[in-house]
Parts: sequence; structure tokens; C-alpha cells
Amino acid sequence: MTQHVHYTPAIPRRPRPQSPSLSQRLWGLDWESVLPWQIDDVVVELGSLEEALPFMRDHYTEIFSLGDGRFYGEMMSEAKRRFFAEMDIFVLRVATETVGLIMGHPTDWSTYYLRSGALLAEYRARAVMPRLMEHVYGPLRDAGVERIETDASPSNQPVIRLHLSQGAMVTATGNSERWGAFVRFTKFLNEEPQDVFARQFCAMPVHTGLPPAKDRSRS
Repeated sequence: MTQHVHYTPAIPRRPRPQSPSLSQRLWGLDWESVLPWQIDDVVVELGSLEEALPFMRDHYTEIFSLGDGRFYGEMMSEAKRRFFAEMDIFVLRVATETVGLIMGHPTDWSTYYLRSGALLAEYRARAVMPRLMEHVYGPLRDAGVERIETDASPSNQPVIRLHLSQGAMVTATGNSERWGAFVRFTKFLNEEPQDVFARQFCAMPVHTGLPPAKDRSRS
């Protein structure tokens, strides 16, 4: 299990959101009890939508190439704001500067969905995200979560390499007016569902057109 690194933050801790997130209500998972984490000079704390919005506004268009109008964009409605309030928002900071975000939430009673992960370019080559994900797996597994799912563009090779290096499996593909083409990755936190997926979809028999070996031996 991942060893969680605690430290004394250099800036005052933000007050936790007033209402518990869906993870806390569903699984009793209180992220604040295992946070903060420190990865070199990057501090990871539980945040809020209000803390995340400036980073999203300033950097998401560039990071996710959202400025060309190819995909359908949804404005911040009250329903969307309430949905974000249900999510777990992890804010990555260096001193007082926000350098990245991770946002996730349950999709059912045993599945966690990583909806968004973004990091400034100068931190991507420092293996911050892989090390951060190693911290995330333990609390979810301890809470009884079976799998983590996330989607990525098939052209986003760095993110695809990240998920594959973490032991995630490609479990689906799809298309959306919001995201374009995407590949679904599943990181299993329990061996039993992983074995079932591998047995059903990965260990397929090879059909050569030849008769079985026992029949060939008689010919």
C-alpha cells in the first residue's frame, strides 16, 4: 500500500467544503484524512471548485486544445456547479501557485472515475502524475473500490503511456460531441474483476483453421 507523506504546509490550509463529497457519503472516504501529500516541491491538497476555476480558466484551453471550436462546450450552469461540488478536487501547488488539478468522483458503488487531470508543461517531465496516482490508489482500495476508470484522446501519447505504465488496461473506445474520440482505461484495484476482464476479452482463442492437435496426430 502507498505510504502517505504528511508535512506542515507552507501556506494556511483551506477550509474544507461544507457538504461532504459523494466519495465520503458513498464509501466513507475522507480524503482530507490522508492528505496533504508532497511530491518534491509539489504539494497536493484537497481543494474546491472555487480554487480550481482560476487554473481551469487560465490553462485548460491550452492544455486540452479547446480553443478551435471542434467540440461542444458547456458553460458553468448551476447543475454543473452542483456536480463539481460532489467531486473530489485535488489541487497541486508549488508555494502559492496552482500548477495542476486532479478531479474525480464515483460513477457507481465500486467504480471511481478520474474526470480530469491537468499539469503545467514544466512539471510533466518530472513524473509528478505517476507518483501522485500511486498515492490515490491506496485510499480507494482501502475503501472497497474495485476499479478506476478514465478516458484519454488516442492522440495523447504521454497520457496513454502514463496509464499503461500504471497497469491500466484499455477497456473501451468511443466518440463524443464533447470530447471527440477517446480511449477508456481501467486500473483494477482488485485482482478478481481484472481476471474476469482478461479472461473474457483478452485471452481469446486463436483460430488457425487447422484441426485440433489430437485429430492431426491420427492422420
